[in-house]
Amino acid sequence: MFRLILSRAAGFAAAIIVLATIAAAQSGQVEGTIKLKAADGSVKPVPGASVEIYRRDVKAHYDPVKTDKNGHFVRLGLPLQGTYLFLVSAPGAAPTFMNNVRITQMPVVDVTLDPGDGHVLTLDEVDKAIAQPKGSAPAPKAVSPGDKAKAEAAQKEYESKVQESKEVQATFDQARTHYNTGVEMMQASNYQNALTEFEQAATVDPTKHAAMALLAYRANANLAEAHYQLGVDQFNKKQRPEAKIHFEAAIAGVKKALALAVKDTAENNPNLNNDLVIYYNMLGKNAMLLIEYYGAANLLEDTVKELEKAEALDAANKNKWGVLRADMYRSAGRTEEAVAAYKKVLAADPAYADALYGLGLTLIASSERAQIQEGANTLAEFLAKAPATDKRLPIVKSSLEELKNGLKIEAEKPAPTRRGKKP
Repeated sequence: MFRLILSRAAGFAAAIIVLATIAAAQSGQVEGTIKLKAADGSVKPVPGASVEIYRRDVKAHYDPVKTDKNGHFVRLGLPLQGTYLFLVSAPGAAPTFMNNVRITQMPVVDVTLDPGDGHVLTLDEVDKAIAQPKGSAPAPKAVSPGDKAKAEAAQKEYESKVQESKEVQATFDQARTHYNTGVEMMQASNYQNALTEFEQAATVDPTKHAAMALLAYRANANLAEAHYQLGVDQFNKKQRPEAKIHFEAAIAGVKKALALAVKDTAENNPNLNNDLVIYYNMLGKNAMLLIEYYGAANLLEDTVKELEKAEALDAANKNKWGVLRADMYRSAGRTEEAVAAYKKVLAADPAYADALYGLGLTLIASSERAQIQEGANTLAEFLAKAPATDKRLPIVKSSLEELKNGLKIEAEKPAPTRRGKKP
């Protein structure tokens, strides 16, 4: 039953991270996809291809990065002002290079390789290939002791930055591997092992780089989804105390994701708003379970405030968020607020089935006959307006029959829908 609550159509768990280009004040990143052209002219991504980068305006070398199973690579911590040489090689391919690359102008470096012997280019081979004929070069200017000291200090600082970027890159690569492994396990419904992978991915320091912040909040959100799925399984097996632990962990994970994601920008993550809406939905569904089945009314106020933010982001579906808030009020026993919230939705859309259903159930639970009558009438409206495929129809029919037989309260027939005259 509860698996129906989860909207997998959102595609969150199955979406492998795509890291957008960023432009920080001092350093940035470059990414791209390496493909191999086959004899028939088709091209396919190359996993395990090597991308080695040299800085040309100053002497610097960055350790090679490998492409993932989709042929995608990401290199962090490249100074934006630099000019770079890219050496690309892969098994079964002819190597190639790209020179004079400026990542401010070319943040995405896509390369298609030809078939070959898998040779790995060296810097010396590339320099010989691009060497220009020697001409009369101006004599080098003498360097003063002061300028030499400044240059040495700058070089030392630069080497320190290079080492730091290597460490950041290594951490990022490791975390991204854990993340993508977790995604694959989620797709295979292996939620327990997915938890471990996402926990590892979520340990990255989001302050080190915008790409790491993006990875951190998506890892936390996927971690929350894995907990939710495990909780659903245990709940359906009547292991409710164990399920509660997972639902609570899911809320903790998605709150961490939201705390990081709301600080991000659309420049770094073009899908930011969509991600936030998914996270708010995850928060709502876990909080709803804890409120309804575990009496966690303490979650209500904070969750309602968060859902108001979701409604602002997702204005096209504001009635959905309104009903979710009303459902929480109803589950927490706050009847007056639930009734007001349902009626607010119905004022905007009188045929909104979820609001009719929730309002009807809320009112027939009253001890006052007038409210019970109003609830019966509302449920009759639901029967008239809900699609024939709605699985709640038998429940409503049964409830109305019980009211009729037990309390002698019979629903009034809904007013016929008024239709405009034909011109």
